This record gives sequence, structure tokens and C-alpha cells, in this order.
Amino acid sequence: MKIKWALNELKKLNGDPLPVSGQVDLTKSLKDRNTSIIDAEPLQMDGILVVENTDEFLVDLNLTISLILPSARSLEPVKVDLRIPFSETYLAAGTVVDAEKYGNDEIVVELESDTLDLQKPLEDAVLAAIPTQVFTDKERENGDMPRGSDWKVVSEDAYGTGVRERLSEEEDPRFAALKGFFSEENE
Repeated sequence: MKIKWALNELKKLNGDPLPVSGQVDLTKSLKDRNTSIIDAEPLQMDGILVVENTDEFLVDLNLTISLILPSARSLEPVKVDLRIPFSETYLAAGTVVDAEKYGNDEIVVELESDTLDLQKPLEDAVLAAIPTQVFTDKERENGDMPRGSDWKVVSEDAYGTGVRERLSEEEDPRFAALKGFFSEENE
């Protein structure tokens, strides 16, 4: 699947949308940029590339990819399916554009050369979509956390509850002298 075009080639489209549909293998580059990725299937792309005003190139794609990532608890491999919307506008180098034309949510990139290469932007979109925590189905169902002979992992909720309980049960003697400091009786 082609993901790199010369701008002159795209300008010949005369405003007709160029269908972009197919697969591209980004496995090696994704693994090089994020070492926690164990494996990746080829990236599936479906969408269009439209040339507007001969110097503006709109790329609107739906990306689908499956990654193998380590579980946050056990480091067991977990297959994660991602569906990523990808919409960016690219401007030829030196293009002057009215800032009001594009909204705050739109990504506009000025090209540094006479080619439109989507390799890095596609990688960036996939890497940004990776969830921060991945769990196996079994880990999600039972909620058991890893533990050892003198340690255990607790969830944030359990940790927060435990801290609040300990603080309500015992008062820190270092703060006992300050207990009535802000009371209205001292005013």
C-alpha cells in the first residue's frame, strides 16, 4: 500500500478524491519506537486523500490495527484491537493560509519537502492510541493482584480507602498541638 506521494502527482488529481484503502506493515517501526509492543498486525486504512486549492492536502482515514502488548499486572501477552480516526490537513511548504479557515480541533501540518509521507503520522496515531493499562480477560474478571511473601499490589481505590481508614483511626501526634489552631473559639 502506498503511503508516500510526490505533491506534483497529487496535484494532477484536479480535486478528485484519491481512495486510500489497504494495508501497510508498520510492525518494525512501531516496535522500534515503543519497546513494550510485542507484535503488530498490518495497519488497515480506509479513507480518502483530497487535494484542495492545489496546496492543501486533506487526509481522512479510519485506521484499524491489532497489537500484542504486555499485561500491566502479569506481563502476559494481550491482543489489543484499536480503531483510530485519522484526519489531518497538510500544506505545501510556504503556503499562506487564513488562520480562521481551520478550527481549533483540526490538525494542520506544513510539509518540509515536496512529498507527502504518512509513515510517521500514522505511527504517531497508533502510538497515541495505545491504552496505558492492558489486562488479560482473566485479570479483568477476578481482579486479583500480584503478591509475594512480604509484598502485594493494591488498586488505587483500595489504597485510598486504606489510607483514609488509617488516618481516621489514629491521629498523628505531631499535629495534635495544631488541633485547635483554627477554631473559632480562639478568635
